[in-house]
Amino acid sequence: MRTIAGRLAALLLGVAVAGAATAADTTGDGMTPPDALVEETTEQVLELLEERQAEIEQDPGIVFEIVREVVLPHFDFPLISRFVLGRHWREASPEQRERFMEEFRTLLIRTYGTSLAEYSGQEVEYLPMKADPESGRVVVRTEIQQAQGPAIPIAYRLHRTDEGWKVFDVIVEGASYVQTYRSEYGSLIASRGLDALIESLAEKNARKTQQGGGAS
Repeated sequence: MRTIAGRLAALLLGVAVAGAATAADTTGDGMTPPDALVEETTEQVLELLEERQAEIEQDPGIVFEIVREVVLPHFDFPLISRFVLGRHWREASPEQRERFMEEFRTLLIRTYGTSLAEYSGQEVEYLPMKADPESGRVVVRTEIQQAQGPAIPIAYRLHRTDEGWKVFDVIVEGASYVQTYRSEYGSLIASRGLDALIESLAEKNARKTQQGGGAS
């Protein structure tokens, strides 16, 4: 997932936006449209990184705060967790579900935050949004323009909730974020059990935090 996470970070930090999608309320529900939400989140992250640049140089952990406070609220973690664990979610106890979501959330904060350091100013192009009004789901498609090589396609899948539009999957070059984690974690659960997966995530998060590369 390192490559995927790095490209997601590049998307979140796109400096120059070419051909941005119209931010009009195309859903008719009064909520911030999903395409505008992606764009606004990008701009907010950029502003915070610029404003706190001096602080970040002294304390890189501030980047993890930005990811946690600005980016992750737009992700539907209960739904993502259910998709990632599949049938194991149905079999899990309420305590196991909470523990998994907490460690998985921390993992993503750490992964995204670490990847931000790799950003090198790629341009992002926003493509026309695909919407399914009846299902309340949309796909916000983007492309990261590279100085060398073809553009990298990244698509966000979002669904409408009472709290607004939330991301429940990300597809990078045709690879589903949810399916990738589901395959990886499913193999571990099959061989060692759900508790072993949760403990493995907790150990990784604790180790990275001790090394100064984690998130609280």
